[in-house]
Amino acid sequence: MDSEEVLAKVKDVSEGVREAAHTVRQSLEVGQPPGQALAFLRDVVREAPVPSLLVAFMLGCLIARR
Repeated sequence: MDSEEVLAKVKDVSEGVREAAHTVRQSLEVGQPPGQALAFLRDVVREAPVPSLLVAFMLGCLIARR
């Protein structure tokens, strides 16, 4: 195999992985009705991941101290 064939196979595999991830993401979104706590939390984390991580870290510290 030369490098062009390997590169083509890697591109095919990566495209397959992207399609599978997209399908799984769509299935999960369809399966959860909006307005529930997990849907709200998921939306907040998507909009502001760093502040969400900070809040989760602070809550973990509070729980660990008790």
